[in-house]
Amino acid sequence: MRETPTAVRYRMIALTTLVAVMLYLDRVCLSIVGEQLRPNLGIDETEFAWLMSSFFWAYALFQLPAGWLGDRYGPRRMLAIYLFFWSACTGLMGLAMGFFSLLVLRLGCGMFEAGAYPLAAGIVSRWMPFSTRGTASGFVAVGGRLGGAIAPVLTAFLAGGLVSSFGVVGGGLAVPGVWSLDDGWRRPFLLYGAIGMVGAVIFRVWFRDRPIDHPAVNDAEAALIRGSGDPTRDDGRALSLPPIGQFVRHRAMWLCSLVQFLSNFAWVFIITLFPLYLTQVFQTPVEQRAWYQSMPLYAGIFGMLLGGWISDKTTARYGLRWGRAIPVAGSRVLVGAAYAACLLLDSPLYVTIMMCLVAFATDMGTAPVWAWGQDIGGRYVGAAIGWANMWGNFGAAIAPLVLLAVKRQFDDPTMGWNAAFLLCAATQVLAAVAALGMDGSRKIVER
Repeated sequence: MRETPTAVRYRMIALTTLVAVMLYLDRVCLSIVGEQLRPNLGIDETEFAWLMSSFFWAYALFQLPAGWLGDRYGPRRMLAIYLFFWSACTGLMGLAMGFFSLLVLRLGCGMFEAGAYPLAAGIVSRWMPFSTRGTASGFVAVGGRLGGAIAPVLTAFLAGGLVSSFGVVGGGLAVPGVWSLDDGWRRPFLLYGAIGMVGAVIFRVWFRDRPIDHPAVNDAEAALIRGSGDPTRDDGRALSLPPIGQFVRHRAMWLCSLVQFLSNFAWVFIITLFPLYLTQVFQTPVEQRAWYQSMPLYAGIFGMLLGGWISDKTTARYGLRWGRAIPVAGSRVLVGAAYAACLLLDSPLYVTIMMCLVAFATDMGTAPVWAWGQDIGGRYVGAAIGWANMWGNFGAAIAPLVLLAVKRQFDDPTMGWNAAFLLCAATQVLAAVAALGMDGSRKIVER
């Protein structure tokens, strides 16, 4: 009788998805409690802007080394270390007493969180069959978007009220012996940090780098994961340093990096400047702004799931050359069209719907990009994903500065923001063209 494969691979993907949820809870916590934190610690707007941007620069610069360390020593060891230390930095931010300590810890968060997605991509490539690699990548990426979507409400609740055995305490009250109203912002940092450090221990105990090493995986599941039709699998360790020279000479790698840069350039508007746009153009009340900003993040979840499924289907039909490139290019066209449509709209709700399309289409292209990196990376999957992710986060870091500079060229705020939208639309046309050159059939390092 044929042995039925176990399903441990799904548990490993679920565990990795939970790590991604923690990633975004920790990442956006500071922006949510900023208005409560700044007067409490005497931090002005300029200093707070440095705190926000410092994360992205550290996150971008450490993508490649973090990915290579995962390739070299395995996700089991390295992702547990990264999760523990970025959670420790998050928790210590709840004890910070001023700008400098927050800046150091914020840089630490960016440095250690840089390892999350490159290592997650390595986990997918090791634990999932080739035919479902895009779908699994989509599920892991959903974790990040879900964390970002629930973070505003959860963090605000934790900062404003304390759950105890006597109910919810907070609001206009002080809690003797715990926190006063002024420093309630510390609670979410401490709680997220503690949960993450415990999660790191659980991950280290439960996870294995190779399915064959996991005691709960039977031979049938190990054979299913390895498969016979996977032209990209390479389960070896990356014993040498990342092949930077081959990255630089790999044309498709540069095209993927350009796609990442331009995609993040347009997407980051939603989480950075969209509330300011709603205020200046439509005078939208704060309560509505909160809902309007969260809606696109939920839309992105569906894009992640659909993009992974589409990527697997197109790859099965058209092969590695076009299977990933077509979904990525198509998603960029949709993003550009959504930004262009904003020029014709005069309602904050309708613009928000277009931002939902931006988030949906952007995230629909995320899973194919991850899967493409797994296709070409071989034993350097983490480094390959980290390289492209690095350029993507450079795009996220400069976008607010560039878009605001464009907007300031016009006296009329509506005209200024429309010019910024046109720039975002133009970047996506270029990204769509670049995506068509993402040839997944040529590995970085041939066996």
